[in-house]
Amino acid sequence: MRSSPRRLTVSLAILLSAALCLALAPRLAAHLFWPTFHSAKSAVSLDDEKGLQAVVVIEVPAFELLARFKEHYAALDLMAEIEAGRFEELETKFRDVELERFAGALALEIDGRSAPGKWRPVETPINGKGTEGFFVYLLEFAFDRSPRLGERVEVRLLNRALPGVQVVMANVAEAAGGWRVAESSIPPAAEYPELPEGAEYSEDLGLWSIDETKRDLRVVFARPAPGPSE
Repeated sequence: MRSSPRRLTVSLAILLSAALCLALAPRLAAHLFWPTFHSAKSAVSLDDEKGLQAVVVIEVPAFELLARFKEHYAALDLMAEIEAGRFEELETKFRDVELERFAGALALEIDGRSAPGKWRPVETPINGKGTEGFFVYLLEFAFDRSPRLGERVEVRLLNRALPGVQVVMANVAEAAGGWRVAESSIPPAAEYPELPEGAEYSEDLGLWSIDETKRDLRVVFARPAPGPSE
């Protein structure tokens, strides 16, 4: 999504300590697009070298995540846990809970059948960490075995995470190494998207919108038809 190695990660302990002592700042630093909305990007790609890949990135506003964290550990004195040095373990467990929750809300289909495998967290230091006012969760589909692909492959990625929440969404489909995107449900990017208050312009802003249909990404990959001499 909008991740960058230069973005600083923030511990929940730091945010929570500030919240408990200062009742939290009225507004945490916002990302470049919608400052207070959840966001999600679904992406699928296919090439001969890497095969079929599917990735979902979800960003949760820090103030929302902090509220969920405090609710999850409502029976504990969190300030005492911080002072006793036990907070990191709680944070890790909560991050795993969130990643499992998101993974359970994702589905991948190939040619109308459930793909063989499961969703798992992407191995990266920023996964489940706070950055620029958001907590970032990255998941990828791990195949149990390489899927059998014909000359034409229909892929569906369904994202049911964050039900009932307005989510700013983007979809991406890429093909290389002997494949092309023949069809997709991805709408054309808006040339001059309307900017909400507090947002800043970015080159890929036109890909993003609050559109529930983007929860259901459908892409058809196909190999180019052979030429007359082939």
